[in-house]
Amino acid sequence: MIDEATLAQMNGAYVMPPDAGPAWRAAHAAGMDMSLLEDALKLTPEQRLAEHQQVLDFLLEVQAAGQAHGAK
Repeated sequence: MIDEATLAQMNGAYVMPPDAGPAWRAAHAAGMDMSLLEDALKLTPEQRLAEHQQVLDFLLEVQAAGQAHGAK
């Protein structure tokens, strides 16, 4: 038989690390998606900067396209 925590994890629910401190727990309780933070922390600083640059480039492209079509 599968326990509730294992079933929740299998269904994609976030599982808090056992060593999570009070600030981590407070952020989770406030509704932060801690799995996104954990995924980002698995990347090197260079990888995080590259992802940031990709998003920035995309947003600048969208902004330019809006200006080219007369959007304000």
